[in-house]
Amino acid sequence: AIDGDIVGNRIKKSNALAKKYLSEAQKHINNKEPFYIALEKALHNFLKAKLHIETSEMSKEKITEILLSRKGNPETVSEFIKLTENCDFARYAPSTEASIQQDYDKAVSIISDLAKQIV
Repeated sequence: AIDGDIVGNRIKKSNALAKKYLSEAQKHINNKEPFYIALEKALHNFLKAKLHIETSEMSKEKITEILLSRKGNPETVSEFIKLTENCDFARYAPSTEASIQQDYDKAVSIISDLAKQIV
């Protein structure tokens, strides 16, 4: 029955993928600057693995263009870009534990969604 649950298995697989990329960020969830550095690396590593692009080729415009061309949901792509911008901003601005946890949860959700959407 579990093998026949294709949708369920796909969701589990994409959630596992998100957690794999975000495990380093989760280790630093109580330490703001290392957390956001690890979160940003997780987002970049996810893109490198799924889209086969190098870090030097990554710009917001290029990422958006590639994700949309690979059938990414425009809303999810926009959230992904906002989250990467938030990582830059949050490293230098005051933040609370609640916002760090929200950013982590949002990253899990976005990576999971993009893993299901892009081809």
